Amino acid sequence: MNNTKAKQKCRSYSIKDKLAVIAEHEEGVAGSGFYALSNKHDVASGTLRGWWQNRQKLQDASKDRQIATRTAIRLGGRGRGPKYPEVEEQLHLWTLDRTAKGLRVKDSYIRLQAQNIYRKLRGPDGPKLDASTGRLARFKKPNQLVSRRQTTTRTLLEDAAHTCREFIQHVHQLIELHQIQPWNIVNMDQVPRYLETEPKTTIATRGSREAHCA
Repeated sequence: MNNTKAKQKCRSYSIKDKLAVIAEHEEGVAGSGFYALSNKHDVASGTLRGWWQNRQKLQDASKDRQIATRTAIRLGGRGRGPKYPEVEEQLHLWTLDRTAKGLRVKDSYIRLQAQNIYRKLRGPDGPKLDASTGRLARFKKPNQLVSRRQTTTRTLLEDAAHTCREFIQHVHQLIELHQIQPWNIVNMDQVPRYLETEPKTTIATRGSREAHCA
C-alpha cells in the first residue's frame, strides 16, 4: 500500500497527457465522469477538475513546443511528490497565461497568487499555505521558470510628423500674434524622446523569447 502511494505521489504528467485524459471526460456519461477517470488514471478527481477548468490554457501551452514536450514535475525534487499539487498546477498555468499575454510576473506575484488559489480551494479556515521563498524556488526550477529582463520598445505614432509640423506652425502664429521679440524667446533645444523604456524583470519559461512593443 505504501509503495503504491509513493508511486502515485511521484507520478507526473506532461501537458499532452493531461489533454488526453480530460478528452475522455463527458458529463453524464457512465465511465467518463471525473471519479471514473480518477480511478482509471490514478489521478485525484479534484486535479482532473482543475485540468478541465484550465483546458484552454493547457491547449494554448501545448502550442509552445518547449513547454508541451516537457514533463511537468511539481515542487518536490528527489522523488518527493508535490505538497500542494492542485495549487501548483493552477499556479503554473496562471504564470504561463500571464507570460503569453505579455504581462509582467514577479516572485511576489506568484506567491500572492498561490495564496489566492489555495484559499479558493481550501477555504479561509484551511491550514496555512507554505509559500516560502525556498518552496517558490522549488516550484520554479522543475518548471524552468527563470527571471528575465523585459524591455518595452515604443514606436512613434503614425501622425508624429504631422503633429510636429502643427506645433511649429502654432508657435510661429503665437510669436506673430503677440509680437514676441527674438530676445524674449527662450532657447528651445531638441528634447530626446526615448524609444526604449527602463528594462524590468519578469518570470518566463527558460528558452522562450518575447518582445513587447507599445
